[in-house]
Amino acid sequence: MAVRGADVVAKNIIRFGGNFTKHVNKVMKEVSVIMDNQVTKNMTLEDHTMKVHKRSGELVRSKERGTIDANITFGALRAGAFVKLDENKAEHAKYIIFGTSKMIPRPLLMGSVNQIKNKAFKVIKNNLRDLTMRFVAR
Repeated sequence: MAVRGADVVAKNIIRFGGNFTKHVNKVMKEVSVIMDNQVTKNMTLEDHTMKVHKRSGELVRSKERGTIDANITFGALRAGAFVKLDENKAEHAKYIIFGTSKMIPRPLLMGSVNQIKNKAFKVIKNNLRDLTMRFVAR
């Protein structure tokens, strides 16, 4: 049985797609800022829960954030936000994150993601819900 009105829906998705992906990119940029702030906070902790290395200033300077541009392929939306450490700017970063034979691992990147995932999900959900509610098919 054929779906009636599918051609109209397909045209609206194509027409709407560009603005939708621009908005998704904007939302993901906001999420990357939230992630970046939490990673910075965890890198510069001075309490004894994570025992951050004394060279945390190098870690902060090696930190980069960004987004993966949104695209819609075969009906699936793909987008992302990230925070990463540049090993060229802080060679010891991998030892802090993964540990060594004499140093426990301090997974500050994954720990930060776990700390903000609910907040990030809420930002994504609210912004995309608001956008789809404003969409009017023609």
